[in-house]
Amino acid sequence: MVVVSLPLKLLSCVRNKVTYLVAALALSLIGGTDLVAGGSDLLLNKRLQETKNTTLSSNFPWKCNIMTTTFWIGNNKNSYTSTVNFDSAWDTSWHENYGGEDDPDNRAGSRPKNFFPKLNPFYIALPFNDVAFPDKAAKLIPWYKKEFVSRFKSVCKDKWIAVHHRGKFCFGQWQDVGPFRVDHAEYVFGNAQPDTPTGAGLDVSPAIRDYLAMGGRAACDWRFVDAKEVPYGPWIEYGEKSFVLAQLEKTKKNPRQFKSLGLPEGAKNWDPTKGY
Repeated sequence: MVVVSLPLKLLSCVRNKVTYLVAALALSLIGGTDLVAGGSDLLLNKRLQETKNTTLSSNFPWKCNIMTTTFWIGNNKNSYTSTVNFDSAWDTSWHENYGGEDDPDNRAGSRPKNFFPKLNPFYIALPFNDVAFPDKAAKLIPWYKKEFVSRFKSVCKDKWIAVHHRGKFCFGQWQDVGPFRVDHAEYVFGNAQPDTPTGAGLDVSPAIRDYLAMGGRAACDWRFVDAKEVPYGPWIEYGEKSFVLAQLEKTKKNPRQFKSLGLPEGAKNWDPTKGY
């Protein structure tokens, strides 16, 4: 393969349709290239669909070259913030509902080593809280009218997001607000750039960090995706197991609820670390 250095502007996230075509043509002529953070929407969508065998029908744009940092449920104190993530912006019992601290250093695959979480370990934070800023939410969130239920129910929580880093793609669900800001809808849904003390505009969980092999801090690309576009992977497998485990935990407090789950009697002693 011939290695060609292309101008930074050509490989950056572009919105102009003419530049799209020029970038795609140039890369096709040189036989393609490994994507790093900063590919165009056209190229990133193509690579995502090819590598994950999925079809994208939504047209959410990519946010490119976004400084991405790691955060986790339970404790995230650092030199910039003293935040302790026991609660999320939309879940006042986040730590309890998850099952404990999502220790970033003591892992067993995509989960904390000491327990199996009752929520999906593939989670993300973006710097906007729709419940706290309803006017901005109604004006800027593309799916707001379709999914709005009530003033204090978030239409952002659980939204699926694709994250790209050096040719690898991972998926996670929006579960909290940050880094640093809670009001920056103009970046999350518009064309503004992140405006935080560290320049970070995306927080990802240890599971996503490890899947992408990005270390604690790296430049990534991200975009919203519809649930039907999310391919099968650990973000689905862990999510499914976590959901079943959470339901079983509830039946321990109220055994009569077990029959309503439609599970075989042996499921009462199910160990998610050993499969189904």
